[in-house]
Amino acid sequence: MQSRIEEQVMASVAVIHAGRLLKSRVALECYALFGAVLALWQFTWVHKVLANFSIVERGGIGSMLNYVSYAFLHTHMATQLALVVAAIAALALIVDTIRNLGGRRTFAY
Repeated sequence: MQSRIEEQVMASVAVIHAGRLLKSRVALECYALFGAVLALWQFTWVHKVLANFSIVERGGIGSMLNYVSYAFLHTHMATQLALVVAAIAALALIVDTIRNLGGRRTFAY
């Protein structure tokens, strides 16, 4: 049977561990990605972008790149910022995943 002080110490250790996990680099990358995707969802009409992209898709890779660059350059600054943040966060998560596939644990706490 654990004493009262032992329970309090273990509870404190659990809270500290949870806090470290919630503010780790990987968690912050996930928060940034989620927030940027949510902002993009609010700033754009995603269903219209996807509909236009499917029409352009038939024109080949050149027309797709042209559409993406034109769409990016002719949006509001907030949309561009959200898209850049989402791309950086996604890339950082992919890099972390690839690093951890090797068996070494490199998540920063």
